[in-house]
Amino acid sequence: MTYSNKSRALTLLLLALSANVFAQDAATAVEEGAEATADATEATADVTADVAADPALAAEQGLDQVAEGSGEEDLGAMDSEAPPLLSDEQATAEEELQGERSGTDPYEYEDRSYYFIGAFYNHSFIPGFMLSLFLDAYQATNNPTTGLEFTYRRNGFDIMIRGYWQRFAVDGPFRGPGDADFETEIINANMQTAMLSATFLWGTQFNKYIGLQFGIGLGIGGAFGDLIRTEAYPDSNAESGYSPCTGPSNPNASYCDPTSVADGENGGHYNVPVRNWANGGSLPFMWFRASIPHLAIRIKPIKQLLIRVEGGFDVFSGFFVGGSLGFGFGGGSDDSPPEEIFDEVEEE
Repeated sequence: MTYSNKSRALTLLLLALSANVFAQDAATAVEEGAEATADATEATADVTADVAADPALAAEQGLDQVAEGSGEEDLGAMDSEAPPLLSDEQATAEEELQGERSGTDPYEYEDRSYYFIGAFYNHSFIPGFMLSLFLDAYQATNNPTTGLEFTYRRNGFDIMIRGYWQRFAVDGPFRGPGDADFETEIINANMQTAMLSATFLWGTQFNKYIGLQFGIGLGIGGAFGDLIRTEAYPDSNAESGYSPCTGPSNPNASYCDPTSVADGENGGHYNVPVRNWANGGSLPFMWFRASIPHLAIRIKPIKQLLIRVEGGFDVFSGFFVGGSLGFGFGGGSDDSPPEEIFDEVEEE
């Protein structure tokens, strides 16, 4: 056999061997497939038997198999559908959804009414620079005001009702603008008022504990007491620079008028009570309040306690500073969380 024939024979032999190996592999695959089919058929038969014997158990096993079969695809779908993490504000709001705040929390909800009952004290004063605009001789005043108050609050707006006593006392020289020096008189006043007022306050809260308020106050009441007029003369030993005359022409005839007349008449006045409005005099039997503005710092450490530091200007009493202390109640006790909390979560 020639070399070329030998080469062809060898090639055919190799191809025959390869075909034999491939045939064996195919036979093995077919055999394994047949076995897998037989196993599947047997498993199906077992499941069918289980369903017939215990449907509930079969259903549970079916769910487990579905979950296992889903694999990472189901986990990926769950991740894509998971809600984003909540911000701090949303987390706080979600906590509120679980129920009301604590019984002492000073937080105030919208559309709920709050009430406070307490007492207050103010100190009123008229400084000399203001009196100098209307008088040539004057005495600065400082007077107390104290009473009870009731506050109604809703949505950041306060209505404050006060019933109080106020004193107006002064003892010193007074002289009208343009009057001669010898017309100076000592005014000794011991006036008091019983007042009822309403104050309306708007404001802004810095947080749930503290806020700034501003508004106006209006009031009316009755005045009672005495105001005594006495002629005065210069006295370097007196703190005010003037002392009251003891009588006509005494002790200084240049200043102590030689006549003695009643209130409303021209002449010397010596310990003369001033007549009130009802008797044609200038002493009021009514008094008024117009605080414009009325300013306050509102402090609420707990729901049941209100502290207010206030000040302002009253047209009829001058500047005032003071404070109040109130005990609160109200605010509702709904079983369900307030609507505004749900609104905040939806907006987020």
